[in-house]
Amino acid sequence: MKVCFLIPFLFFIIACQSNDQKQVPVKIQKQAFDYAIVEDDYAEILDAIIAYNSISNEVAKTNKPMAYIHQWFIKDSLYNAYDKNFMPDGLRIQKLLGLVGHSQQDSTGYLYQVKGRDTVFIPLQIKKKYNVAYHKKTETKEQFLSSYTFHLPIMSHDHNKAFVSLDYVCGALCGQGYDFILEKINGKWKVIKRDFTWIA
Repeated sequence: MKVCFLIPFLFFIIACQSNDQKQVPVKIQKQAFDYAIVEDDYAEILDAIIAYNSISNEVAKTNKPMAYIHQWFIKDSLYNAYDKNFMPDGLRIQKLLGLVGHSQQDSTGYLYQVKGRDTVFIPLQIKKKYNVAYHKKTETKEQFLSSYTFHLPIMSHDHNKAFVSLDYVCGALCGQGYDFILEKINGKWKVIKRDFTWIA
């Protein structure tokens, strides 16, 4: 009879001891996103959007340009549906998962892309073709009719799909915003969807 009580008691002691052992924390190495690898993709993505929106004449390099492209990308902050402290102009990660790619590699890839280097400049290939500049607001009113600001393209882990926002400003209370979904088809980036996000 004593043996019957002793066996479950021993199992209980062994189970408690294994729970008390310290777990070794696993260190996950953060991968820095290498923007140089996707610079050609960024240039092709911007070219595709400029062609799709028919703005190449506006931003063409001329002596009297009608508009300019801002010289660096805007980075969107990502949040999920459960975040209480999210940025009002942030981008919901669930939206990206639905539109661009929904694997675990995609979701961690999105975070690496937006949390990397502080400033990502417009690719040199675009600067050679179009009027890319930085202007203060006061200078913009005097010299240009409008400006285009691209948000950093967020790409799927296989680099075959991308999400890009674009802000067009044509005055103090004039402009509109767009979201673009692009896909690489036969090696070329093509816009497959455009949504209007704001208008003033």
